[in-house]
Amino acid sequence: MQEIIWGAVGIIIIIVSAIMLKGLLYLKKHGVTALAEVIEVKEIVRGKRKRVEGYTHKMRYEVEGKMIEADDKAGYNQPLAVGSKQVIVYDPKKPERFEYEDGLKKNITLFTVLIVVTVCFSAYWIAGGTGIL
Repeated sequence: MQEIIWGAVGIIIIIVSAIMLKGLLYLKKHGVTALAEVIEVKEIVRGKRKRVEGYTHKMRYEVEGKMIEADDKAGYNQPLAVGSKQVIVYDPKKPERFEYEDGLKKNITLFTVLIVVTVCFSAYWIAGGTGIL
């Protein structure tokens, strides 16, 4: 029974990772590159002690003559400087959805590796954890 549970956990991770990877690959193929300016930095504060765990940024960039202001979805250990410029890739259908260009490549690699490792993990447990693989 334990093997089935661990195998199912792996399959769930594979599905979620595949959905995330699909979105990133869509951005890589169909996304539009733009130069965005950091206009605001926000602290991510958690816990009873109000400890700063990271930073998010509000970015401003132009899409077809219209200025867009959108928050990034990532949490960074170090804040980007207000006024600094970053290369982003945005979704032409939803311009508020973007990824940093360098982060896009890293995340595609990360989710691909996660899927491969999790497939091996799930196969091991589904096979009964017997070491057949």
